[in-house]
Amino acid sequence: MKTFMLIIDGVSDDPLPELKGYTPLETAVTPGMEYLASKARKGTIQTVFEGYPVESLVCIMGLLGYDPRKYYPCGRASFEAMARGIGVGENDLVFRCNIIKAAKNREYIADFTAGMISDACAKNILSEINLPSPAWELYPGQSYRNLMLVRQTPVKANEIKFFEPHMHQCEPLENLLPAAATKQAETLASELRDFLLRSYEQIASMDVTPDCEGNMLWLWSASSKPRLPAFKNLYGISGAVVAGLDFMRGLAIAADMYFEVIPGATGYIDTDYRAKAEATIRMLDKHDFVLTHVNAADEAAHIRDAAQKIDAIESVDRYILEPVFSHLRQSFPENFAVIVCGDHKTRCSDGKHAGDPTPFLFYLDGETPQEVYKDYRNVPSLRFLKEVFGLC
Repeated sequence: MKTFMLIIDGVSDDPLPELKGYTPLETAVTPGMEYLASKARKGTIQTVFEGYPVESLVCIMGLLGYDPRKYYPCGRASFEAMARGIGVGENDLVFRCNIIKAAKNREYIADFTAGMISDACAKNILSEINLPSPAWELYPGQSYRNLMLVRQTPVKANEIKFFEPHMHQCEPLENLLPAAATKQAETLASELRDFLLRSYEQIASMDVTPDCEGNMLWLWSASSKPRLPAFKNLYGISGAVVAGLDFMRGLAIAADMYFEVIPGATGYIDTDYRAKAEATIRMLDKHDFVLTHVNAADEAAHIRDAAQKIDAIESVDRYILEPVFSHLRQSFPENFAVIVCGDHKTRCSDGKHAGDPTPFLFYLDGETPQEVYKDYRNVPSLRFLKEVFGLC
């Protein structure tokens, strides 16, 4: 049995006045999803966990059956480090280090992507940043998404409070700086605050190109070394991941699932949907379960662009779901399943994540509509795949 799981990041939303009271998903033209939905089990999944951030890593770990209350390392940065081959020790802390655009005089976060800063400009900025200690390390990544490590610190990831820049745009910046949650963390939290504030001054003195909008660094997602049981040990089948974002590839490594770096898969609105479809088809021919993650709808909602979000949803349907479904039908008739779901809601109205249950459809080839009728409402994510594989 082949199982294809398509996660459309941030796909659900609130009804929008500009869409006549409909959501982007309801507005989007998605013949592939609509066909599957007419023959599928449908409902919603509760993907968030009380006390944990409403963010993709937490939600997707739950969807894969990894309880975040046991395995979440307090942030995604350590998974991103694994994807880039950066060693993380038992006493190291890893941070996501965004290059952001702060408003004049550091009043607020104007753009958490710094205008989708180019890789070259990002690397130039990071190469000139002065670090306060040899134990601090900076690593360039994808565009605004970079990493910082603090080696050999007694402070744990949950001892400092951070604020995700994409969730706090246009809010007073001074209120969003790292804050110690324990006495042990006070010194490091103070050093991190000073480092971020100084980065604004450092970048202002650099010779950057006029089109480079990045003017400050922003730390968040503090995390420690992750440890997950292998996906195959959980379910007895081989798994693979198709994704453009480093944290998803790191999750694949941690779960001992296969992945490839896919040229053109940017993890942003400009991702190459066709390349992801081709990679998905290749991996389905070799593995029992393939998870394909597409982040474009989430990114569009973060910048509050409903039209872009609709376009992203339609592109996923047209360029990924339809060709992959066609391949499965031709190559594995009545021996495959398709899951389409979100990980969390991302609102176009304010650009923020929300913890409402997210929709799903589960299509099992060969089932008739009479067999699949059931009210799947707020299914706990940790139970979801087990139920799916039980039906398969």
